[in-house]
Amino acid sequence: GGGGEEAGEAQPEEDEEDEEDEVDEEALGEMSDKQRRLFLLRLKINKGRKANRAAAGEERKREQDPYHEAKQRAAARKEKKEAWALEMAERGLTTDQSYLFETVEMAGGKYDRKAKKDKGKAAFGWDAFNTDTLHKAYEKRLQQLPKTAAEEDSRRPSDALAYGQELAAPSEAALERLTSELDARKARQQKFSRRRTELEGSDVDYINERNKVFNKKIKRAFDPYTVEIKQNLERGTAL
Repeated sequence: GGGGEEAGEAQPEEDEEDEEDEVDEEALGEMSDKQRRLFLLRLKINKGRKANRAAAGEERKREQDPYHEAKQRAAARKEKKEAWALEMAERGLTTDQSYLFETVEMAGGKYDRKAKKDKGKAAFGWDAFNTDTLHKAYEKRLQQLPKTAAEEDSRRPSDALAYGQELAAPSEAALERLTSELDARKARQQKFSRRRTELEGSDVDYINERNKVFNKKIKRAFDPYTVEIKQNLERGTAL
């Protein structure tokens, strides 16, 4: 009973605070200087109390719902997207035509972000072993190697046309870093590779493990179209 009375008493206090948030210029004009300062001070106190309650409520929601902040960000993105779609509609355009309002700087930033994303994207299917992908992996490992500007300058040839002829021998520290990178690469490969179970009686159409993985990817992509042709060739009934 006591809790209900307290809750009932708290509600009018909040309503009173909301009323006091509204500044009545006529009432302020009738107040003395001391009353005016006291009134404005009470407004500041009420404003701070309301901000504290709102912050406490947000914190309580975050504790109760671990996805609260993600939901807020999603709601903000949705609101921004809807506002942009409404603005485009008012201009007589669709959201697909929003590129017409992009500046050169915005378009360049979008292109750079897409290029960076595509650069780090993993190869798909049978592209995992082509020369472009292997070179891309080499460039990625090369960027991870630590190096200093002094060593780069010392190994850079004086004549750009004499590439590969005037290079000085690498230092011991550089060789040590290369060895460490190769060891780390080998450790990563061992971590992500495991021996698959072999089925007895299965067809052996590969020459090594790498070729075996490649053939599996080829089968996943083309077996729905070539399995009948393959069976006819094996039976000798191909047309």
